Amino acid sequence: MASIEYFGYALFALLALLALAAMAAPFHRRKKVSFVLGAVILAAITLTASYLFASGSSFYLLNIFRIYPFSMLFVGVFSILLLLVMALSYDAPGSFDSFFMLFGFAALGIVMVPMASSLIGLLLSLELASIPTVFMIAINGKKFIESSVKLLIMSGIAISILVFGMALAFPYDAQLSLVQIGSASGPIEGSYLALLALVLFIGGLSIEAALFPFNLWVPDVYEGAPANMSAMLSGINKKVALVAMMEISFAMFAVYSSTYVTIFMVLSIFTMFFGNLAAMVQKSVKRLLAYSSISQAGYILVGFAAASQYGLEASIFQMITHSFMIIGAFAVIMFLENQGIKTIDEYRGMSSRNRYLSIALSLLLLSMAGVPPLMGFDGKFLLFTSAIKSDLLALAFIAILNSFLSIYYYGKVIIAMYQPKKEERIVAPKAIIAVISIALFVIIIFGMYPQPIISIAAKAASALLGI
Repeated sequence: MASIEYFGYALFALLALLALAAMAAPFHRRKKVSFVLGAVILAAITLTASYLFASGSSFYLLNIFRIYPFSMLFVGVFSILLLLVMALSYDAPGSFDSFFMLFGFAALGIVMVPMASSLIGLLLSLELASIPTVFMIAINGKKFIESSVKLLIMSGIAISILVFGMALAFPYDAQLSLVQIGSASGPIEGSYLALLALVLFIGGLSIEAALFPFNLWVPDVYEGAPANMSAMLSGINKKVALVAMMEISFAMFAVYSSTYVTIFMVLSIFTMFFGNLAAMVQKSVKRLLAYSSISQAGYILVGFAAASQYGLEASIFQMITHSFMIIGAFAVIMFLENQGIKTIDEYRGMSSRNRYLSIALSLLLLSMAGVPPLMGFDGKFLLFTSAIKSDLLALAFIAILNSFLSIYYYGKVIIAMYQPKKEERIVAPKAIIAVISIALFVIIIFGMYPQPIISIAAKAASALLGI
């Protein structure tokens, strides 16, 4: 165990190095140096987290972080996703040095959330992830101020609700441990204050995760923000909130499973319907994807509602799947937006202008719709099966119905791209092509052979539940 703990300290050192690299960026102002440093550190974090995950070890580091398979899986996944977002942002308008300074601290908060061993650490990590993200949007120019202010207000409301919930949980465990409260089933069971704390935690995190009815800010922020930041918000920040919700619900408040099953089921149904029905009438592709990401959060909650190891495994699988799908899709949108192509009508004839981007976006959208043999199909199949196994037949039927509804608006974009229209050819930058290619590789390869991702998701789920 001692040798394994050294890797835990190495991970801590890498996080500190990431913070130092972020602080140094505005001073040396060398774009390539910042990018290479960030890429190397994130790659090292991924490798270290992968080794700790494979070891299956579980221990506390400095009484601040909990190193175990669940946390290490998401540390590794988030590091890869952050690397993709950083690659997208390299040639984006604005100063990359200023972006990287904020990005480094946001990345630090993002990877610390799954490792937090207490509520205090969890909330501080969430704030560290949220506040720099707000300013990463704002530094791009005056036209992005509105989106950043909306995001700041909603983040402030979310953290206020979470702090109130933390105050209600304090009498049950002065250390506010993410594990001990869940194991103290005696004093918590039947307490209305503890139940109220759980509701507040779910409510606060629902704002961050864009669940109904706390998601009205999402379309405006995503549409008003630069596409690379929309990719980060939908592909990473929302998943961070869902990870926090998973830890609080299934580790801290395990004795309230019958209560949060009902809450998650209701949230899932309304979130799916709201996202899919609103997406059907959108003309802006960016706004359409914003509503699509809302509906995808509803699908992920199906696994939460199942409240079983299989359900959590399915949710983890779908969280990983959607992150790659949405970042890849926003990579395409980012390039086309720079060309002045924003609406579905303007996407007409795209296949003749850039065949690779058209094929890539088509496959990513089909995966979101759950079409086999892509990874999105496997994720939805696992989620619907988990609901059926937990006797939530009505929820499974509603989720399947919503999946069919989504085909309509994804199909509109795909059909538009392949309609005949003669335009000049356009060539995407290498960084954007690389991000799209990685996303495609993941959803195709692991769509046809999903077992490796299913296995690691199962290991993480069992670690969270203590099985």
